[in-house]
Amino acid sequence: MKPSYQGRLLAAALVLYGCCAGTHAAGPTHAALRAELLKMEAGDQEVRQLAAKGDFSRWVAVDDANRARLKQIVAAYGWPTVAMVGQDGATAAWLIAQHADRDQAFQREVLALMEPLVRQGQASGKDFAYLYDRTHYPQRFGTQGSCVSRTEWQPFEIEDIARVDERRSAVGLPPLARYASLVKEHCASPHMALHSAAHPKRTVAVPRQATSLEP
Repeated sequence: MKPSYQGRLLAAALVLYGCCAGTHAAGPTHAALRAELLKMEAGDQEVRQLAAKGDFSRWVAVDDANRARLKQIVAAYGWPTVAMVGQDGATAAWLIAQHADRDQAFQREVLALMEPLVRQGQASGKDFAYLYDRTHYPQRFGTQGSCVSRTEWQPFEIEDIARVDERRSAVGLPPLARYASLVKEHCASPHMALHSAAHPKRTVAVPRQATSLEP
């Protein structure tokens, strides 16, 4: 008996589902690398949690070791993509690069590697925005800044600041005013240094345009 049109559609849908489900089940192509990156990320976060309590003893050593290892990984594999190490592994790699401030040349190399991968869905647009701002002044997305008091955080200077929320929205970031409201909670910590006039980067107030976009 010739299958009905609906039957052929159902069969095609099942084949498509089986194909996609199999692809999803395969998981990251570099599982061991993903596990290593997640372990490095855990160390990164551990020293920062200690720093929040006033213990900065291991911060630099952990960041230096993570950066050195990430450079080896990038040299061997290129930038760790979502397909290679999963979304969490790719984010872990970005976080280590984000904190590699003692080697800005490497950070800019990572930025160049990530840019085409963002368009391919193999790297996060948010992560790219944070790293771009980390390596550029004026910044573009307003992710970097400083506590100007125990109750206020301000971003460093931003290019074309009137359109900052458009750029933030394009990469999936919330409006700048909302972001500043969330980040300022960290300013209350006595271990958080306040912005100094001697700092090489100037802070700016959150523009009214950004405030008006808050729901």
